[in-house]
Amino acid sequence: MRIRNTLLLFIAVLLTACGGAATTAETVAPVASPSPIPTATPLPTPTPLPPVGVLLASEAADPVLLERMQAFLASAIPEVGLRFQIRPSLTVETIIQEDIAWVVAIPPQPDLPALVAGAPQTRFLAVGMPEMAPAPNLSVVGSGGLPLDQQGFMAGYTAALITPEWRVGVIGIADDEAAQQARKAFITGVQYYCGLCRPNYPPFFEYPLFFQLNAAASAAEWRAAADFMIHRSVETVYVVPGAGDEDLLRYLAQSGVHLIGGETPPEDVRGSWVASFAFSSWEAFQQFWPRFAAGEDGQAVPVTLSLEDVNPGLLSPGRQRLVEEVMQNLLAGYIQTISESVP
Repeated sequence: MRIRNTLLLFIAVLLTACGGAATTAETVAPVASPSPIPTATPLPTPTPLPPVGVLLASEAADPVLLERMQAFLASAIPEVGLRFQIRPSLTVETIIQEDIAWVVAIPPQPDLPALVAGAPQTRFLAVGMPEMAPAPNLSVVGSGGLPLDQQGFMAGYTAALITPEWRVGVIGIADDEAAQQARKAFITGVQYYCGLCRPNYPPFFEYPLFFQLNAAASAAEWRAAADFMIHRSVETVYVVPGAGDEDLLRYLAQSGVHLIGGETPPEDVRGSWVASFAFSSWEAFQQFWPRFAAGEDGQAVPVTLSLEDVNPGLLSPGRQRLVEEVMQNLLAGYIQTISESVP
């Protein structure tokens, strides 16, 4: 019995070993993961450039005005989201192709009317071009010319203010309506200050005096106008813009006459120059710019009268303040520039 059990155990072990030898391990080869399909990186969408704002200034432009305009617009135009450029000239095709939204032009610009008409979607601002008329897409600083009556009135008031016995006069132009208005306004300005303006000692002329010639008068004729004033003891003369030339100013100054005008005088006349009542397209442009930037178009913008080239030896600071106060009231419309009684 014992031998039998041992034999059965041996057979069982042998069968188990044989069965185990018959079993083979299955080897699984690793499967590589598929590589991800690369995706194309999208290219950035180009940002469109903003429209352009142009300062249109030819080579013949006033260098002082050009410098001021360039400095101002170089910061003012980008502030409203436009690119700033300076161009000496433009065509309608260029305006359209290059997306020019604003054009600020200073003289001379003979082609500007064609540009305004040919590019109605572009906004234009002309500075110092009185011959231009406003249009739906065009505003003009200085449209309609210069209000010389304002200048003449202030010249008359100032002349009477600084001159003993009110011995003052005006040299003007006979064949120009604006110059005629300046002459009448000068007389009104004198009377505004001194009333009848009657001197207390001789010579007893009816001041203010005036002498006028046609614009094409000769140098000799203008000198005769100066002599008329000098021989009648006139001490301060207002020379209407366009009357005579620099030689007329020098002749009056050398004769001891004090002068008032509308433009900066020659250097050798400054000692006799009281002040200039100048029309500033630049100042008028600066005042109008916020309205233009806000979208206002088609405007006729008057130029601004300003007191410049003041000689403190002839127009003291105290008297200058009086002049400036009267000028503010004049520009505000509180003073009539021409009296109905002035011929």
